[in-house]
This record gives sequence, C-alpha cells and structure tokens, in this order.
Amino acid sequence: MHRLPSRCAALCGFALASPVVFSAQDSIAPSTADAEAAELARWAADRDERMAWWRDARLGMFIHWGLYSGAGGAWDGKVYPQHYAEWIQNWAAVPCDEYAEKMKPLFAPDENFAEAWAALAAEAGMRYAVLTAKHHEGFTLFDSDEAYSIDNPVTGGTNISPDGRDVAREFADAMRARGLRPGFYYSLLDWQHPDAYEMALPGYPRDAERSRDHDAYRAYVRRHVDELLTGYGPLGTLWFDYSDAARQGAAWGAADLMEAMRTTQPGILVNNRLYQGLENRNGDYGTPEKYVPPTGLPGMDWEVNHTLNESYGYSGHDENWKSTTDVVRLLCDIVSKGGNLLLNVGPDARGRIPQPSIDALRGLGRWMRVNDEAVYGTTASPFPRLPWGRATRKGDMLYLMVFDWPDDGRLFVPMRGEVRSARILGGSNRLEFGPNRARGGELEIRVPSAPVDEACTVVALDLGGPVDPTPFRVHPAADGSIELLPHDARLEGPSIRVEQVGVVGDVAFNIGYWLDEAATATWPFGVGPRGGTFDVEIDLACRNEAAGAEMNLVIDSGDDSLRELSFTMPGTGDGWHAYETLRIGAVDLEPGPVHRLTLRAVSKPGEAVGNVRAVRLVPVR
Repeated sequence: MHRLPSRCAALCGFALASPVVFSAQDSIAPSTADAEAAELARWAADRDERMAWWRDARLGMFIHWGLYSGAGGAWDGKVYPQHYAEWIQNWAAVPCDEYAEKMKPLFAPDENFAEAWAALAAEAGMRYAVLTAKHHEGFTLFDSDEAYSIDNPVTGGTNISPDGRDVAREFADAMRARGLRPGFYYSLLDWQHPDAYEMALPGYPRDAERSRDHDAYRAYVRRHVDELLTGYGPLGTLWFDYSDAARQGAAWGAADLMEAMRTTQPGILVNNRLYQGLENRNGDYGTPEKYVPPTGLPGMDWEVNHTLNESYGYSGHDENWKSTTDVVRLLCDIVSKGGNLLLNVGPDARGRIPQPSIDALRGLGRWMRVNDEAVYGTTASPFPRLPWGRATRKGDMLYLMVFDWPDDGRLFVPMRGEVRSARILGGSNRLEFGPNRARGGELEIRVPSAPVDEACTVVALDLGGPVDPTPFRVHPAADGSIELLPHDARLEGPSIRVEQVGVVGDVAFNIGYWLDEAATATWPFGVGPRGGTFDVEIDLACRNEAAGAEMNLVIDSGDDSLRELSFTMPGTGDGWHAYETLRIGAVDLEPGPVHRLTLRAVSKPGEAVGNVRAVRLVPVR
C-alpha cells in the first residue's frame, strides 16, 4: 500500500516542496497580522447563523474533475499505482506544455453531466456539493477573464471548458435545481503559473533568469476568487487548499480573500485551509482528510473529506471500492462524533461517474430514505464508545445506529434515564425496554431476531429527560475479544499523551511521549456474561536504542485480587513507529465486575518507555 508522508497536508496528495526563501514582501508585517486577526473575528461573530444549514446537512458531495480525469492514473501506457490519480502530472514528471497539449483534447464533458451528478447527489441524500474549480495543476473549470487564464506561454491558457460552455456554471445551476447548495474548491498551489510558489515538481517550469513575483500570484488568486464569488450565484462554501508552515495566512492574502467573501456573499462559509493544519480553528470548519478523529473535534465544526476508492480523481485501475455498508457506517461514525461527511466522486473526462460509485451512493440513498432523521440536524453521541455501533441526538430523540445486531435479542445501552418509547426506523412495532438490574440499571431494549438493514439498523428512543450515561467501560466485541485503544485510556503522569501520526489517509493514534516512569495508562472494561481465560497482547513500538524498560500490567477486578504480568519493552526498529504485537501472558477473569487494566513502567533505561497502540484481551478457546 502506498503511504503518503506523515506530515502531508495537501488535499489529494503531498506537496513536494523545496525550501521557500521569502523576500521582504513576503514577511508578515504587524498591520497584516492585525488585519487577519480582525477578519477572523468578523467571521466568528456570525458563524452560528451562517453555519446553521451546514450543521443540519451533515452530508455533501465532493467532485474532483479536471484534465487529470482524462489520464485515469496512467501516462503513455504506463499505469502509476500511486493513490491520487489527480497527481498524474507529478507521478509521470510531465512538463506543463506537454501535459496541456495531450490532455486538453481529452476533456470533453457530456452535455448533461451536471444534471446526472445532481440527480445522484440528491438520491444519496446529500445537501451540498463542492467542485474543484482549480486543482494544483492550475487549470480552471470556470471561464476566467484573467489574462493568464485566457492565454499564456506555458499552457496556452488555463480555461478548459468547451467552446461556448462554462462547466462550473453548469454544475452550480444543476445543483441548485435539485435543492443542493453548490460550492467550489480552489487550490492555492499552482504547478504552471510562473509566479506561484516553487513546488519542486519534475515538470514545473523554472526560469533561472526570472524571480517569482508572489504579489502578482496573490493578485491572480484574488481575481479568480472574485470571479467565483460574483459569477456563479449564491455559494455554500469556498474550500481552499493548501497551507503549510511556510505558506499560510498572509502568504495567500488571507485577510483580503476573506473580506471579499464576507462582503460579496455574506452567508458563505470558508474552510480552514488558508492556514496550516487540518484541524486548526480558523475559518468556519476543520477538514480532516480520509480519517475520522476518534473523539471528534470538540468545540469546533469539522468535515471529513473521504473517497469511494483510494483516489480523488478518476482512476482507471483503482478498484478498491467502498460498498454501501462501508459508506453508511462511515457516515454514521462521522455524524455520531459531530461532523459532516464530504464524500468524493471522480468522474472521467466526459463527466461520467464510475458505476461502483453510483452503486454505493444509490445504496446510501436507500438507507437515508429510511433513516435520515438520525442524520440531518443531529448532534454528537452522549457516549464515548459503544460496543455495537454509534449514536446521535436531536432534541428529545436518541438514535442508536446498530452495526452488530445482538444474537440474543437484547440491546444494552450504557445509560439510565426516562425513555417514553422505542422503535426501529423502517420497522412496524414498538419495542419493549427497561433497566437491567444485573448490569447496574443500564437500559435493555428487546429487539427482533434480525436487523432491518444489515449495514446499520437504527433504533429511535423518545426520551423523557436527559441521558444519564453509566460509567464508561470498554465492552467485548462480538467474538468476545476486548480491544483497549489510546483514546479509551485515562492517562496520568508527566508528558504522556495520545499522539496522532500522519494527517492524511493512514492516520494512526498511540500512547506516546512516555518520558517518565511514573506515568500510567488505565482502561476500564467488562468481559461479558461468560468470563474465562484471555491471552493478553500489546501492539507496541520502541526505538532500538531506548529498549529495555521493565513493564507491569495489572488487572484490578475489585475483589481484593490482582492479576499481574511483567515484560520487557523490546526494541522494534530504528524509529518510534515500527510496531510489533507482543503476547505477554494469559489471565483468568470473572464475568460481571468492571475490571481495570493499568500499564506502568518499573524502569526506563532509555529516553522514553515506548509507544502503545492497543492492548487486546483475546479469549482462549
């Protein structure tokens, strides 16, 4: 599997950036910083009013479409297996003039492509859509009046709509006709403009005799944005990409761009990528890419952009398609944590969406027609983690999104509180429910033997008061195994914390920065009604030079007896993220009580104890 660099922050791939040397004109003067702060404050002042429709929508369509769509991830007969076919110019090291000459004739949109997109988005239950008006390669799907876009010596012009057409306008009009809010993605990077920041791409046009005028490029970007704001009707959002430590904020003229948006379209939303970091709090919403934050992003609005296969742009060879079940559960996972899903399609050069994408979205639409009340306008789950699925809230309603249907007809919900009624969305009968005294009074719901929908069946509870979650504990999976993850742990001691590795796609989390042997990680868990013997496994990593910490794992079952296992932290490689699974022994556990597993270091000979990605208790059959 192709892995992107862990610090990647550019949508649909990584920026192969050479060091940028700023001139005096690129430095951020105090007045510029003050202007940015003032503009961000203006955006925050009326955010709730502008965000109301977006928070209700929860689901949108992302569309990556451009000259790259005609290549389909291949060049001159060679298939490039890297993810993100929209980066084919970079993968194949194609000079800009050659790229334009070969690809422009292939971009031939069907007459009714936009109506087909809008119909599919509406059928899937989507409420808004975002089209790539300009991606990194610099070509414009909107008809720009900018001189460089009309004609230039590098590519002959950036505008690629067929004569007499503006495909961006066709997109915007078609989406509005179906009741969706249109928006535009705009890449701040540009692989062809001679004044854009250097990207160190093999095909990038370099002129050693000519210095880059970044003020001129910022003005070019501003005029493009003005055209999008004034020529395409009311927009839901402008979705910018990309910023890093060297290029953010003032480097893009963020204050001017935001002022133009606010004054021209006062109701518009803007994402956070005028600034560095996918989870920064600037703009209106954060943009985690191809990963779902395990606990959401409390205190801010956020939207996961994700793909139906591995690529954003059209790929002729990427067959790793998500099924309807995958998409339904992805949506449920995101909304249960308080986020939106912007789900991508990658049409070919004629604007045709691949059939597997159509099938998955139509399947999502069938599910939404039954269960959309559990999605639209909902807020995050009151539970940190559920053993069988996810949950959302809306007013007096609590929606239980059940992925793993109980074999014994008993669905346990870790809560107390008044429930007036329970029903299955798409079902016909009301359900019996009540407190289960053997489980501390938590709610038990009697459900049919089979789910209404194998992907996710939703049980709707009408509440008579607040949800009172029972104390959190990790529950066994359907096979009886218990997986203890970083975000489930209570961490105590200096420096120890949950660490995120990677920012796009293959994001992982671990307990890291374990620099002091006084630190501990503790998990509460239950073993279900049977108990038994469990093998204990740990996914861990430790740089070879730091290996040797003596570790204790103690399970306290509250019965005056402790189960204790010891092991030595092994070296697993040259870095801190080469993981191995270590089996450290077995324990016998009784059913019923809440057990607590604590992991601690007895000694630390190296710079750190090590990293822990998961602890698992696997039943011995």
